Amino acid sequence: MLRLAAFVLVLVALSGAPAAAAPVLVPQAPGSIPLLSSGQASPAALEVLGGSVLEQLNRTRAAHGLRPLRSSRSLVASARRHSAQMGRRGFFAHESADGTPFWRRIERFYADDGFRSWEVGENIFWQSPAGLAALSVVRSWLASPGHRANILSGSWREAGVGAISLPTAPGVYGGAPVTIVTVDFGERRR
Repeated sequence: MLRLAAFVLVLVALSGAPAAAAPVLVPQAPGSIPLLSSGQASPAALEVLGGSVLEQLNRTRAAHGLRPLRSSRSLVASARRHSAQMGRRGFFAHESADGTPFWRRIERFYADDGFRSWEVGENIFWQSPAGLAALSVVRSWLASPGHRANILSGSWREAGVGAISLPTAPGVYGGAPVTIVTVDFGERRR
């Protein structure tokens, strides 16, 4: 049985390219990921952001009596690739730049072969530099009925968070620095 779920969310994030050999961290609000003086988040900070988003999602789910989501390498890879594609190509949508539906893109990483049940969903977010915090990402999603439904779905067993930070991004991002966060949700049963 192939069931699909999709929901979208938008935000605005961090970015910039390191300007000098010795990057300088800029103070941010508590809970925010550290930014380099250029305004861009480091790869390590983006890893922390991804883990923190998953942690916040699981705290929210626990408060509603739901089981925690396990991190899935396959879903992380799918989410990272989609965040990167949106940033580099200047669009913000669940569908890929070529129009491929989100579930087909996720299926390339999180296969449905051999499972009697397979379901995926997705939330996306972007923000221009401002010291992005995981809690603000999740709160934004919770304020949207569709995104909230994704987060609080009892169907999901796994999730993968992919965040990217670019010093400039074309298209809908207007050439500004941006951080994009994608979370892909999944459930597979044999």
